[in-house]
Amino acid sequence: MKFCPNCGSEIKEGAKFCPKCGFNIEQMTNPNATSDSVKSRFEKLKTDEEMALQLDQVEGLNMTRADIKKEAQRKLSGRYGEWMKTILWLVVGMIVVTFLLVMSFGRMMTAIEMTILGNLYSDQGPTGFTVFLWFVVVIMLLIVLFLIACLCKPVLQWCAIVTLRGQRADGLKIFNYLVKAQKNRVLKANVLTTFYQFCWSLLFVIPGVVKGASYAMTNVLLEKNPEMTASEAINMSRKIMHGYKLEFLIMQYSFYFWQLLVGVTYGLANFYVLPYQNVTEIQFLESLYQRYQENETK
Repeated sequence: MKFCPNCGSEIKEGAKFCPKCGFNIEQMTNPNATSDSVKSRFEKLKTDEEMALQLDQVEGLNMTRADIKKEAQRKLSGRYGEWMKTILWLVVGMIVVTFLLVMSFGRMMTAIEMTILGNLYSDQGPTGFTVFLWFVVVIMLLIVLFLIACLCKPVLQWCAIVTLRGQRADGLKIFNYLVKAQKNRVLKANVLTTFYQFCWSLLFVIPGVVKGASYAMTNVLLEKNPEMTASEAINMSRKIMHGYKLEFLIMQYSFYFWQLLVGVTYGLANFYVLPYQNVTEIQFLESLYQRYQENETK
């Protein structure tokens, strides 16, 4: 009874090939052929490993996504408490404004109902001016909520920048700095990129995702260049990200399962995922910006 040395299947006497895996049995009787076969298979394995490494490596940066994530985790070590305070401030701010918005909207709808009923059954009740005032309050709260949402991204990204520098990530201090000391250029840039991305998303979503990657460098550029305007930062971001949008999107969507964990834990996992993802993305963007500067000086 003979067995295939490759897969262990039973083979007939005098068979030249394994009927199951196709292994060449004659190679076992020819040492040179066996050596050549082993060498060939080793070279193929080596080539496959190199190809896998190239696929994981961020083109032009000489580092893999795994390296970037490890560096992000190293920089975040012992700093999750700072980030937790920042995330809590942002969440509380959004909840308070949302609560006021819901209450104001309810009051407006009640005023509308009472105005209609008052006109039908009596001369008493809220006037149209009262309804208008509540409508103005609702619109103002919607604008405030939108502006806070637009500032959440730069606050988290600037926290990631200072974390990579080994400094304390104070989100409240950064928020105040962005509002008061930046002459609204950061707010303007993020409002514009949000609007542009929304418009592109109307074309079946995917263009909006791609454009989001084009604008990814905007806040990094604003932080590094205090005199740069919002429009200049957006345009330069598009220039630097040209050819790297896919790499950035792969980096972003590598956190897909982490986002699933956020959903399962009703958002609690964000205290870990948000710092990890933001520092990883900024690490990628910082490396790309450094490479861009090196190419510009050549």
